[in-house]
Amino acid sequence: MTHQVETLQRMAILSPPNSKSFAVASSRVESSGAGKSHKASHARTIAVTSGKGGVGKSNFAVNVSLELAALGRRVSLLDGDLALANADVLLGLHPQYHLGHVLAGLRTLDEVVVRVGSGVRLIPGGSGFEELANLSHNQHTRLIAELCAMENDSDFLIIDTAAGIGHNVMDVLRAAAEVVIVTTPDPTAVVDAYATIKVLHNHSPSKPISIVVNDVVGIGDADHIFSQLRSAVSRFLNHEIYHLGTVPRDAELAEAVREQRPVVEYAPDSPSARAFRLIAKHLHTACRVGPPASGSSTPFWRLLTEADV
Repeated sequence: MTHQVETLQRMAILSPPNSKSFAVASSRVESSGAGKSHKASHARTIAVTSGKGGVGKSNFAVNVSLELAALGRRVSLLDGDLALANADVLLGLHPQYHLGHVLAGLRTLDEVVVRVGSGVRLIPGGSGFEELANLSHNQHTRLIAELCAMENDSDFLIIDTAAGIGHNVMDVLRAAAEVVIVTTPDPTAVVDAYATIKVLHNHSPSKPISIVVNDVVGIGDADHIFSQLRSAVSRFLNHEIYHLGTVPRDAELAEAVREQRPVVEYAPDSPSARAFRLIAKHLHTACRVGPPASGSSTPFWRLLTEADV
């Protein structure tokens, strides 16, 4: 923790204000329709990202998607790391087809989708396919056209993006209604999370951004880390961020990954599973984290098309 404080002090964080929790932020958003499983005109799109790889981003996306489905929501989970996808691995699946087959015209999207349980539809990316990381404009347009119908038939669209601040990642973050950034107490992960917020802010100054602190050991560490991040973002970017939740370090989570099973199914009473369940309940009952995003009434894939022009 000492090294982390020193790192953030180098960002000129001197006196962080009090942490603003997700619960406080949620109390200020509209509550109409909260907790109801109604069919919306298009899905609530949440892009899950991280500045640094290996912080548990995909685990978060997979487990929260399953918990949202358990609450009666229709969830589409897009493995947006097209060339290094691993959501299928965490679910113990071996899809025969992936988005690369859709882009090549060999399969339709419906033939690629894998149903997981009763409420989650996984759209698998590819793994080890370099060309999927650098889509042409025509391929990008074709992919978006295929995905539009799925968005209209979901309550939540959870997008597990690639890590980092590349052009393709930023296009997705700009188009999504909300962004969740997963970090850990590791100083490099925190600094990279700030860098991601900074780049995204330059593109979308009003984007609702929430933070999940994963792999937390010490009591109060997550609040401290979020407070440091919030202070930096407020001071230098004048952007509000929200604390969506905390996931504790959990040996059963690591074991679930080795077994290629989601921890909410492998060890549903474990600390990490309970944390994912609580976060899903927050998302289920709150309309949106923070103020409405500009243009959020426009379907995600149309916004992504505009971002790619």
